[in-house]
Amino acid sequence: MNANVINNNPVVIRIYKEGIVSGSFIILRVLTLIIFTTILTLTTKPTDLNNGIESLLSPLELLHIKTSIFAMMISIALRFIPTLFLEADKILKAQASRGVDFNEGSLREKIKQIISLLVPMFIVSFKRADELAVAMEARGYVPGEKRTKLNLMKIKFSDILWLLLFILLLVGLI
Repeated sequence: MNANVINNNPVVIRIYKEGIVSGSFIILRVLTLIIFTTILTLTTKPTDLNNGIESLLSPLELLHIKTSIFAMMISIALRFIPTLFLEADKILKAQASRGVDFNEGSLREKIKQIISLLVPMFIVSFKRADELAVAMEARGYVPGEKRTKLNLMKIKFSDILWLLLFILLLVGLI
């Protein structure tokens, strides 16, 4: 059966200007998000990032929500994204050296190839998570407990300017 014919009717794919514009804005937003998170994680120490997120979420403490737990989860996720990309690249290269080609084959073969990539990724992720949990326990981390800070953060005029610039850029993109 011809893939371009369904029920004896030719399949017509129409591309509209509005769809291209809408898709372009979505791609621009995602790329902007990736660029800003990359810049943020490359220029900010993880402890400062964690303290900043915790400070931004602090109004939720009025609702009796432990923001320190959320801040820790967000900072850990941001910390491990580059590590997971490096691990995925290593696994892709290892699979390619064994003859796996992710661009060739039928849909069923591609699914098997992706599963052969996902299984090691999950194993590596769980191993790293376990190592992190052991390290946090060894350092005495207790979720939800009040933590002390070596340096107290204070907002400066330049921080407000950067925040306003970022909000203007975000509003412009939306």
